[in-house]
Amino acid sequence: AAAVPSAAVANAAPAPGKEVTATASSGHAAAVAMAGWIALLVSTQMVMLIYTKRCTERAPLPLVLCVAQFLTSAALSGAASVLTVGRLPWMPRALWQVIVPLSVVWTAGFVLFNASASRMSPAVVSLVRCMEPLATVCVGRALGDRYSWRVLATLLPICGGVALASFRGGSLSAVGICLALLSNLSFCGRPFFTQQLKQHPENKLDDLGVFFNVTCVAVVLLQLVLLLLEGAEILPQMQRLSDAGDLWYYTADMLLSSVFFFLYQFIQLLVMSKLTPLAFSVLTPVVKAFMIVACSLYFGDPFGVLSALGVIVSTGGGYLFTLARSADGKNTAKPEVAKKED
Repeated sequence: AAAVPSAAVANAAPAPGKEVTATASSGHAAAVAMAGWIALLVSTQMVMLIYTKRCTERAPLPLVLCVAQFLTSAALSGAASVLTVGRLPWMPRALWQVIVPLSVVWTAGFVLFNASASRMSPAVVSLVRCMEPLATVCVGRALGDRYSWRVLATLLPICGGVALASFRGGSLSAVGICLALLSNLSFCGRPFFTQQLKQHPENKLDDLGVFFNVTCVAVVLLQLVLLLLEGAEILPQMQRLSDAGDLWYYTADMLLSSVFFFLYQFIQLLVMSKLTPLAFSVLTPVVKAFMIVACSLYFGDPFGVLSALGVIVSTGGGYLFTLARSADGKNTAKPEVAKKED
């Protein structure tokens, strides 16, 4: 056999040093990108929370705020769809049976979140939101799902960390905590309906299209609920704000809260499309941890060593929960693949 020239060998196989350098550069770029996504998610959610809190403090009308948030999101997501694909992504009639309940749980989650934030510190609300995996397990078991001991074991650090971080950590409200827990129940219903939507044979919507239709349905549903629950309070509250000279500030706070509500949701959809499921599972608890710290510092809640330890424990538990569920999903898929091969 003819000998391969040494120059060709050098060109075919890169030097070990170059491989190490390329790997290090790739890892550095991934870390920078992750830090950027965290900064975007934390900053947009933080600004949304600040103006949401201001809005509900000026007038305790969480449903009015939610109508404004979803109406703004419907308009902006529709505009984004027109700019990208040239049309509004209206859902076919066959998807109503999935999109409508998805919109109900999505909308209820934010209504309850806004109501909770009006009664206690957003930092405490964010802490209670860390217990969403517990609500996921409860809803899943009610729907017939079964979880391994690994998944159930991760609930201990999640709940324990929240209890530890909440100790002497901001103003607590029994009603506010109940509203935040109900918000968790609503939010954890989203993945169940999202999975049904992905498996639907007539679903051709992208993530932005799904969000557009969810927000459009939410605007219609919220108007009916708004008239029933807050209809009698709107005019007196607006008159009070006008007499105090705060109506303009209330309107500005509502507009800014609504715009950043959309930006947070849109960036979250963008991040989910850019990152792998594992990377996103790492990102989510880290963002929640940063949000708790940022809210504590901004709103002046006590945040000592015990609070920091509780956030770390709860965040770690949330990450372990995603890993345990991912491992269970792989173990469940293996027998199905083996049956198909047989």
